[in-house]
Amino acid sequence: MSQNTPEYLQSELPAIELFQKLGYEYFDGSKEDPRSSINEVILEDRLRNSLTKINPWLKGNSLEKTIRRITNIQASTLMEANQALYELITKKDSITEKPTPDAHPEPVFIIDYDNLENNDFLVVNQMKYHGHGNNSIPDIVVYINGLPLAVIEAKSPKVPITDAINDLQYYQNNSPKLFNYNQICVGINKGKALYGTIGASFDHYSKFKADSTKEISALVDRVPTAQDILIYSLFQKSVLLDIVRNFTIFEVDQGRTIKKLPRYQQLRAVNKILDKLKNENQGGVVWHTTGSGKSISMVYLAIKLRREEAGFDNPTILVVTDRIDLDNQISSTFRRAGFPNTKQAASISHLKEELRDSYGKTLMTTIHKFQERAEERIDPKDIEVLSDKENIFVLVDEAHRTQGGMTAAYMRASLPHAKFIAFTGTPIDKESKSTLREFYGGDYIDKYTIKQSVEDGNTLAIRYQTGMPEYFIEKDLMNEVFKASFGHESEEKQAKLKSKAASLDTFLLARRRVEEISKNIITHYREKIYPNGFKAMLVCHNRAQAIAYQKAFLQLKEQGLNSFESKVIMSFNHKKDPQEYRDLATPEDKIKETIENFKLPFGNESDKSLGGKRQYDNTAILIVSDMLLTGYDAPIVQCMYIDKLLKEHNLLQAISRVNRTAPGKEYGLIVDYAGITEHLAEAIKIFSGDLEVNDVMTNIEQEKTILENRHAKMVAFFRSIKIDRMKDRDKYVDACVLYLEPEDLRDKFIDLVKFFNKSMDIVLPDPFAVAYEYDLKLFNDIKLEAVNTYTPDKLHITREESKKIQMIIDEHLRASGVEYLLDEAIDITDSKKFEEELAGKSGKTKELVIKNRIKKTIQANKKENPEFYEDIAKRLERLIKDREEERIDQAQLLLEFNKIMEDIRNAKEEWKRLGLRSPEQFPVYKSLEKVVADPKDFTIALFDKIGVYLTKEDWKEFDDIKKEIRKNIKSLLRSANIDKEQLKTLPITILDILENQ
Repeated sequence: MSQNTPEYLQSELPAIELFQKLGYEYFDGSKEDPRSSINEVILEDRLRNSLTKINPWLKGNSLEKTIRRITNIQASTLMEANQALYELITKKDSITEKPTPDAHPEPVFIIDYDNLENNDFLVVNQMKYHGHGNNSIPDIVVYINGLPLAVIEAKSPKVPITDAINDLQYYQNNSPKLFNYNQICVGINKGKALYGTIGASFDHYSKFKADSTKEISALVDRVPTAQDILIYSLFQKSVLLDIVRNFTIFEVDQGRTIKKLPRYQQLRAVNKILDKLKNENQGGVVWHTTGSGKSISMVYLAIKLRREEAGFDNPTILVVTDRIDLDNQISSTFRRAGFPNTKQAASISHLKEELRDSYGKTLMTTIHKFQERAEERIDPKDIEVLSDKENIFVLVDEAHRTQGGMTAAYMRASLPHAKFIAFTGTPIDKESKSTLREFYGGDYIDKYTIKQSVEDGNTLAIRYQTGMPEYFIEKDLMNEVFKASFGHESEEKQAKLKSKAASLDTFLLARRRVEEISKNIITHYREKIYPNGFKAMLVCHNRAQAIAYQKAFLQLKEQGLNSFESKVIMSFNHKKDPQEYRDLATPEDKIKETIENFKLPFGNESDKSLGGKRQYDNTAILIVSDMLLTGYDAPIVQCMYIDKLLKEHNLLQAISRVNRTAPGKEYGLIVDYAGITEHLAEAIKIFSGDLEVNDVMTNIEQEKTILENRHAKMVAFFRSIKIDRMKDRDKYVDACVLYLEPEDLRDKFIDLVKFFNKSMDIVLPDPFAVAYEYDLKLFNDIKLEAVNTYTPDKLHITREESKKIQMIIDEHLRASGVEYLLDEAIDITDSKKFEEELAGKSGKTKELVIKNRIKKTIQANKKENPEFYEDIAKRLERLIKDREEERIDQAQLLLEFNKIMEDIRNAKEEWKRLGLRSPEQFPVYKSLEKVVADPKDFTIALFDKIGVYLTKEDWKEFDDIKKEIRKNIKSLLRSANIDKEQLKTLPITILDILENQ
């Protein structure tokens, strides 16, 4: 390649120079080549020298045998050869030789992972390799100990990055021998950089984002480009060897082997966990959004925990989930990734048996295994310790769902010295429940939000549309029928029946409402989702509503208005369920098969693969209530229709079913018929990562004292009853129920139980709370029995009365269609636009919407005008604090919010009032306002000085121009006699402002 092309000067050369700064040797392969033939891909002299340096005893025939073993890989496919070589360079006993004829075999190490400088790091450009067609000349090849472990293809900044990936794929087909040894493939074009593995399509190449670019900037002495960040982040010697040894897996999926490398958040999180375990001897919480690869992160973590140099003495690793299907799923992930000797615990006794010996194992279990102990009502002092070893590491999947209760407390008491590492996609962070508090407190070990995941292309944006059914109730007629049916009942009973008639259950099950929504769903699906080959899920309020929707869909099919197949997935209660549940829902023995087949595309269902597996499935809509809302990955699902009042983490988990990537799928879509807009606005705080730890964390020691006090009050409430509640439980319960006959005493006791329950919720799963488990169950049982005893039978609503009420509602609720409340579906990851759509709402929601809108405006514009938006941020935080401490009321808060928004709007015209020449000058003026005597004249003079550079349309693409701009700014600032520290930082700040405009 010519050395005067943009590709060489702006991409290839800077990459080579960075490698040299990282300590790599370099030579130009077009000018010198130590190989005897282009058929060779290994630099044999370097391999030989490295082997003898790492293994000084390796000589003569043993050395030559080792080299032949490395250079002659026997395999039928590239992936097979690559995996065989990977095992040679990473597994301790993959090659063994005898130092002397009489000695025991010793392992031969090809790479020294413990002593970096024992290895030979080399980067070569423009070296030619034999190809099936033309010869291959990749731009850069990275050699370690003579083996080509990475191939980098460089392109001009004006050429799409896809061209680099296409070339890498071509080289793999044309010169496969070169890629037998490959661990990383990289495409760069200065402004973009992606990395992947052999066999990966473009969609499976990843970006790499660094937490900080300070070190990179210092190394390259300029603003780092995307390719600088990737090369520095992946190819520092220690990082590269860490990735090769600990973060590379071969996963077998449906008979096909896929090689996987870590995404940047996985690499970052696993190493942070290891640091915390080593330095603080405790775990914590990893918040990685749903769909970002938490299961694979656990595999990477388990690999590193097992390493001898980690210092954990062959630990036991226990992976805990909350459902059998997830237990099977994560066990399968570990097995597919080749993780050795994993076992699923069948029971608590089986788990105890596996934990008994000191040999490290990897065990999979559900949290409910520990519930077997909890249900035995063991005295806290007698909880059996399953293992008191220090080196047990418990990896908890989706910890927000399981780790706040008594079962989790038993697990911790059973493993008193274990370290718990929680993985969650939707953490709970509120006073009564906090995933962080349940795992040592403090901050998250690592955080990767849905917004970051969408930006990286790992998951899709989710759009939201709300469709509210238009209906009215024939109130007078309905009241007449109600009176005729229930007029003979007491006023108290009639009030209860009316409350039932007005309940959410009754309203959501109204027949005409369900029918109108069903019509809307079928029309929407036919027009918006089906044409692109995608499927949908319908989330229902309860099982009865799921059946009602299936009946409505079948009715539309009979009328010729619905050509799509739908299936109900739900659990059964064989004692109570009516026959139509069994007639219309998927039978229990077919559920697993149905939900797996649903992931398949539309087509001829009779077609089978060569292995006899089903290829297609024509079910278009799965109807669910509670099942499949978490942990179900079906990329073919694009749309979720919701008629259930979901909130908080349950809402976030459910809607994340639609954000998985698939070819041709640009976004996931939520259509809301239940009115969850306000809940979604609240949940977006979790999505966006705006919550601060201090906003939600409570002092657990203080809460323990509150728990003790509330427990003491509850026990004292029955101090006149002289029966031992521990020894004679039944007599104690009977006496307490008699004592609670007066309604005022009963109400007071119910309040005591409520506050006691709340304290238990906060303190759990801390083993401290286990001591109160007996009384938790006892006093809640007393409350329930007392309420049932003293509620007159006539006030109980029978099943027949419930049916009659539903019939009255069905008859008199008239539905006329569905109205969409938003002009178009909006991206909920774009919280600013989402909040603008909600701005017309009032009350608490309006307060939240405006606050979040201001926050997002600050976030979006602070780089462009840092000084101004920093002041705005401070004002906002003061107002929020004043509101929380009730120094101002809501009206005053909204008034001040409006002033802030007015200031933001006015800022766009402020440059005119100040006498500046353009709006671009205003943020620079703000950065100089407190630094120079006359910021207006100084700003104008500065733009006069650098204006010649700014007129060039693509000046931001040229580092030499940016360097000149910075020098000119610095020169002008020096003449203003500003202090030395500001002279260092201000030119960089101003340049950042200019680049972000």
